[in-house]
Amino acid sequence: MKAITTLGILLLSSLTLLSQSTDSVTLSVNSVESRELLDLHRFEGFNYFKMQLSGQNIKDQFFMMTSTEYWNGRLPKVDTIANTKDLQLKNGSDTLEIRVMSKKVNSDTVKFQFHCPRFSTMKKFSTTARNTYSLRDITSNGQETFAASSPINLLVYSLPYEDPEKPGYFFYCELSREGIAPEKWGEEFGIMHYIVFQFQLID
Repeated sequence: MKAITTLGILLLSSLTLLSQSTDSVTLSVNSVESRELLDLHRFEGFNYFKMQLSGQNIKDQFFMMTSTEYWNGRLPKVDTIANTKDLQLKNGSDTLEIRVMSKKVNSDTVKFQFHCPRFSTMKKFSTTARNTYSLRDITSNGQETFAASSPINLLVYSLPYEDPEKPGYFFYCELSREGIAPEKWGEEFGIMHYIVFQFQLID
């Protein structure tokens, strides 16, 4: 009887783990990889990230990418960057690569280029005149696992946190290190302007 009970527990645990693995998406993020590209990145002042999403249930699915823009703690502005259902383009495998580049094209405008399988799209945003913006990965050590049904934070384009006790210093990593959700950064850190980019599977 004890052996049967133990076997039942093991089977239940295995089914639970299988359910978790099939209902999750793992995001892996890499920035500039080669020394030459890093030199160009620094010289030209652009940002580059390569992201891979993997999971059984992203195959044969539509997805949507959105931007949520925050200014001075006001109500956020949400825009759709891409919706593959409108294009009738389903993801063809259990992995999906998205490459993102950004660069300020003048003092108050930033341009983003999003490269996805079979299409790319460009989006411009207004910014402050400050030149201290940075495109950041906010995963834990370049990788994070999410519930497949939830929106996934891909990247954040943000001004830095400036500690009044340390004038002249700009802090970027502290924003995500504190464990505070990006939508709270304006309230918690006084960030004047930032943009959160998200990914979500859709029916």
